[in-house]
Amino acid sequence: MLGKLLRAALLLAALPTGFALAHSPATLPVYIEDAHNGSYYWMIQHLSLQHDFQLVLIDAHSDASAILGSDAIRRRVMESAGSGQLESLARQWRKKGSIQCYNWIEPLLPHPITKVWWIPAESLSNSEVAHRQQEVRDEIDANQEAEPREDGEFANKYEIAGLDRFPWNKLDGPVVVTVDLDYFAGISSADEIRQKLDRILDSVLQIPDLQALTFSISRPYLASQQQADQLLIEALRYTTHIVNADIHYEPFESTGPDWSEKAKQLYRQRLPVPRYNVEDAPPRLRTLILQNASRIRMSYDSPRWEALLRMWRRDESVPRVTLSVDHHPTKAGAEFTLAAEQRFQLKVGTRKLLPGAQIRWKVLSPEHSAYNLTGENKEFAIGAPRYIVDRDLPVDSADDHAVLTDEQLMPFFDKKTALGTLRVFCEITDGTNTYISNVVTISRFRGNGYLGKLTEIFNLPYVLGSALLNVDGQTSADARQGADCSHFIIYGRRREGANIPYVNPKDLLPYLELIDEFQGFKDGVAYGRHGPIQVTPALLKRGLLLHFGNHMAAVYGPSGQDDVLTGDTLVVHQLEGPPEITTFAVMAAKYYRIRVMTFR
Repeated sequence: MLGKLLRAALLLAALPTGFALAHSPATLPVYIEDAHNGSYYWMIQHLSLQHDFQLVLIDAHSDASAILGSDAIRRRVMESAGSGQLESLARQWRKKGSIQCYNWIEPLLPHPITKVWWIPAESLSNSEVAHRQQEVRDEIDANQEAEPREDGEFANKYEIAGLDRFPWNKLDGPVVVTVDLDYFAGISSADEIRQKLDRILDSVLQIPDLQALTFSISRPYLASQQQADQLLIEALRYTTHIVNADIHYEPFESTGPDWSEKAKQLYRQRLPVPRYNVEDAPPRLRTLILQNASRIRMSYDSPRWEALLRMWRRDESVPRVTLSVDHHPTKAGAEFTLAAEQRFQLKVGTRKLLPGAQIRWKVLSPEHSAYNLTGENKEFAIGAPRYIVDRDLPVDSADDHAVLTDEQLMPFFDKKTALGTLRVFCEITDGTNTYISNVVTISRFRGNGYLGKLTEIFNLPYVLGSALLNVDGQTSADARQGADCSHFIIYGRRREGANIPYVNPKDLLPYLELIDEFQGFKDGVAYGRHGPIQVTPALLKRGLLLHFGNHMAAVYGPSGQDDVLTGDTLVVHQLEGPPEITTFAVMAAKYYRIRVMTFR
């Protein structure tokens, strides 16, 4: 069979450049283009062609039409992958329109896509499923009699289901999801679009081995540019709220001449085939892109993109949030670290005042308290989601106020200490248009030295495998999006300038020195091999650590009995939730071996 032969040949060939997605990525690749055949070009260049994937197609159309000579297309892809010419081949095919929006899936079968789950509607009766299955059979195997494929019929590669019955969390093996925004073409309400898209993407993120997510805008199949604007806004809003998503949007790419039935109908009427034009984007979309410009990558015609961003930034209506501390304005920036004693306020303004503007302040807050980026369920964060998703929490007390005070934000910091990290922005509506501001990150801490640095990242989720987290060039806890137990401990030392890598508790041992090993309590005092375990101000400032083998904590403060560790001594740690302050007695009851250590 051709698929098997080509797969074997590829194992001996060099892999194409790109993500080479193969297994449980800690970062979710997201690709957006106007036409759905753009997803074909992205997949052949970024999926690992050594592996098999299932494709979940959320689309009003099956895109199952066959291509004459598709065996030759598959062969060219494999040969070009082996010779490093895949990008050049994709560029040639784009120019010619070799792959169309209605037939882009068939050339991916039977490898790297082995199965297609088509979701064409919210729900389907048995007769509707049978009808669509016949539709796929008629389209994908239409050329079998005239030009049989070497791998035979493909109709059995498609399975059809309604959205309401789809087994999201039961799919086995690597999965790629692709969403054609024309699936929502019949919805005119912005709120309904948002709710439905959120519900679908929430389900998508439940897929155990989700490898990638692509979107097609499909402008010819939408009612208007305005509907396309709204759909793209919602797709970008959701995906930019995925902290560990790598978003790739190509606004200027072309897939060549369009020979779809929709295009032919327009040609007969001497009308152009509509294409989504981001340069005509409304203020909400422009400012959403500006807010996330550092996270949205693009490759084709980047000078044009950069010029567009510069033009949008010059718009005098674009809102800008600034920070004042102790009644003094700060320098422009996106991240600020403030002592708990300092008073602060955020203020939004524009160079061009929007008359009668409504202002809504929002906090970006992680939806869950624990995440697992490793793709493994061994000990901690079992069953926790892999992708860190922020939700918008409204600051209702600040509605329609240009100034947001620290008192109004206190409920959104750590519930017990009012410390930690928050991300804040606002939306301004003038009755016709909505503008989205920049995001300001505030990290509120208490105390000097090592322990004070730890409090900066209170209020953030537990992230198992946080070494895999990279946001705007910042890794692990440095990104202030969450940490696991050892990275929480390491963060404070790194913030003091130490060159310590983010490693697990075992691999941190070479950077530590042993003070004593806990043996038990006597009259509430913790004893080690050398007597009562000492707790001095110098040790606290340096970092007095508790090493439990596979977990870590730091002594947070004296117990009330001078210079000794007791059951009442406060300790701070992070495990399967935001950092918390507890007592040494609570920790000692859970762990058999406790080494008391400090940084070298």
